[in-house]
Amino acid sequence: MVTTDAILLGGGLGTRFAETSQTVKSDLPKQFQLLGGVPVFIHCLQSFVDMGLFRQIVITSPKFHIKTAEDQIFKYLRNPNGIKIRVIAGGERRQDSSRLALEALEEFQPSPTRILIHDACRPYISDELATQIKACLFDRAYGAWVPVIPVVDTLKRVKDQQVVETVDRSLVHRVQTPQIFEFTLIRSLMDRIKDLAELNFTDDASLCEYYGIPVGVFKGDVRNIKLTYDFEIETLQGVLAEAKRVKTCAPASATTFTA
Repeated sequence: MVTTDAILLGGGLGTRFAETSQTVKSDLPKQFQLLGGVPVFIHCLQSFVDMGLFRQIVITSPKFHIKTAEDQIFKYLRNPNGIKIRVIAGGERRQDSSRLALEALEEFQPSPTRILIHDACRPYISDELATQIKACLFDRAYGAWVPVIPVVDTLKRVKDQQVVETVDRSLVHRVQTPQIFEFTLIRSLMDRIKDLAELNFTDDASLCEYYGIPVGVFKGDVRNIKLTYDFEIETLQGVLAEAKRVKTCAPASATTFTA
C-alpha cells in the first residue's frame, strides 16, 4: 500500500516581493496575501485537499506568522475531508524547512511511502498538472520526480558584464514544483546534510542530484507561476479567473479539480 503525504513550503519572508510591491500595502509575506479574495497558499492547499490523495499536509511558515496561517486555513479552506493539516515553523534555508516538515510527517505513523513538496507561492494547479502529479505519486520507477517546462528565451552565460557564450537552450529546462519523492530517500538525504552549512539547495531534487540519484521528469505547466514579484499578482489573477470561467462552462459530467 502506498501512503502519500504533502508538504507546502511557505517559510520565507518574500523580500523580493516586498521590495518590488507597488500595490500590496500589507506587511504580511506574499504567501498570505489575498489573490482573488483568497490567500495565495490556500489556492494550492485547496487543490491538494480536493485531490483526495493525501493523508496529511504539513505547511511551513515564518514562526511569527503561524497563527496567521492557521487563521486563514480555518477561514478559507473548504471541505478539508478529514485530512490532517498542520502549520509548523520553517527553517533558515529551504532545505531546513523541508527537513523540519519531513520530521513532522513522521509524527503520524506509519511514515508515508511517497511525498509531494510544493512551493506555497505557486497557487495554480491545473487539471492537467494534477493528472501528472497523480501518475508520478504512484509511479516508483524513480525515487524523485520533477515537473519541467522548455526554455523559450535565448540563454547566454555572462561574466564581468560581458557575454561569454550562448547556451544551447534545448539542453536545459525550467524546473517547478510540486516535486515528488520516496519518503525514506529524501528523509535520509536531508539528515546527511543537516549540519553541512556550506551546502544550499534551491530545490529539493538538487539534493538527489548531489548524491547521484536519478531524477525523473514530467510535464510542467507554464501557468504554475511562483509568485516572486508584485506584477505577477495581476498575471495570476488572470490565470485563476480564466480557470474559473472554464470550469463554470464545463459540462456537468466533467471531472474537475478546484484551482
